[in-house]
Amino acid sequence: MLTSVVIPAKDADDQLLYTLFGFNLQFCAFEQFEVIVLDNASTDETAEKLSRFTAHFSLNYVRLRKQKPLAYLLNSGIKLARGELIVFLASHMLVPRSFIGVHQQAHEKASQLVLLGQDRKRIYSVYEPGFTEIQHAECQLWLEQYPHIKRPHTLVKPIPLLEESQIVNELPFHIGLPCPMAQKRLAIREKYGPHLTRYRSPWALFDTHHVSLRKEHLLRAGLFKELPRIAMERDLAKRLVKNGCRFQLDDKLTVLRQESVQKRASPKSMSPNKNRRA
Repeated sequence: MLTSVVIPAKDADDQLLYTLFGFNLQFCAFEQFEVIVLDNASTDETAEKLSRFTAHFSLNYVRLRKQKPLAYLLNSGIKLARGELIVFLASHMLVPRSFIGVHQQAHEKASQLVLLGQDRKRIYSVYEPGFTEIQHAECQLWLEQYPHIKRPHTLVKPIPLLEESQIVNELPFHIGLPCPMAQKRLAIREKYGPHLTRYRSPWALFDTHHVSLRKEHLLRAGLFKELPRIAMERDLAKRLVKNGCRFQLDDKLTVLRQESVQKRASPKSMSPNKNRRA
């Protein structure tokens, strides 16, 4: 089953490189998947660094000159995808070596499946001068606990902290920090099970930072609408439910969210309380 991984990206060059390197380590054959990176008019060195990156898999890098809404990027990725299975993934998500294989196996067993990412941890893969005070303090404490992670030699520019050999050995997955969203989803799974039996709003768990489904279901549902992110995701997820798709929490994968500078949302993009992530 050819799988297309769709990754929107914006000014996350070093985190994106770590994410892509994780796909160089997949257990499955590289011919079984492709990665589509949609660069939303980044102003950092994304284009230059990706031009030097050696991908063992099919990598399709699309750079937009002008910034577009997230829905435009995701829909563009769907249209470019050659695979029958599509995985949406955030640019700052570091994936384990079994990532592609787990998604493929799940969808081979259930054609109507929407596989929701459940477990994730956090990690400081790149030091960023723009971190908040809380992030600076947490990063410093985390580095003190794990002296084998590289220390930033300067505090005035971004510094990658992980070595490729550490990712090969999957060290980051053993030293990740807790993630509140993962803890909420674990509580939901413990109460309703992975198939979300009797859970009234499975659509609220649809998150384009980590989710997979067959391309045919996306096309039938009508793709994403240009709305604030959470509202956009839930709008599509509700249409998928109406079309008979079954939502299930993945219980085999742990992805790592690489900490980054927290961008302030504009008033226009702010979602009301009812649209907060479950």
